[in-house]
Amino acid sequence: MVFNRKPDPTPPQTPPEMAAPQMRRMDRPAGLERQIHTITPVADAQSVIGNDLSIEGQSITVRCKGSLKVLGNIEADVHSKELEVGKEATVQGSIAADTVNVYGRVSGSIRGAHVVLHSSAAVEGDIHSGLLSIEQGASFDGRSRRVTNPAEIAPQLERNSGGSSNVSSLDPTRLHS
Repeated sequence: MVFNRKPDPTPPQTPPEMAAPQMRRMDRPAGLERQIHTITPVADAQSVIGNDLSIEGQSITVRCKGSLKVLGNIEADVHSKELEVGKEATVQGSIAADTVNVYGRVSGSIRGAHVVLHSSAAVEGDIHSGLLSIEQGASFDGRSRRVTNPAEIAPQLERNSGGSSNVSSLDPTRLHS
């Protein structure tokens, strides 16, 4: 008994005037174009401030338009879409993010739509949030306020470009000149 395989149906041909132009890499032999894939940026990429990094100074604001993980020490205000303060991390300054996960130490106010203080967290400061979760074992010394207006707790992901720079607020010696 002999079996014959049916030929694969051929897809309908697109008229040449409607076909997308074919680009060929010159560093590869002909015929390998189908194996070349375009790399697209990862949508959920995360910025990291490592445990060997310390950011210190007066009137400093750290801004991240995406997800930020802090593993080091920051003496500044932090604004981010999503923020995670690692177990060994310390943030001295205010925090504003849509989602805030605290595993480490924060000294300053926290504003966020969803704030979670994990069991290893130590927070000294007020929390303004739409939703606050505090795990058993977390330390929280401050006041909590539930916010219904998202604009009150929204992070500033862009620097204000109001046209006038307030140099005197950065340099106290220029206050009286």
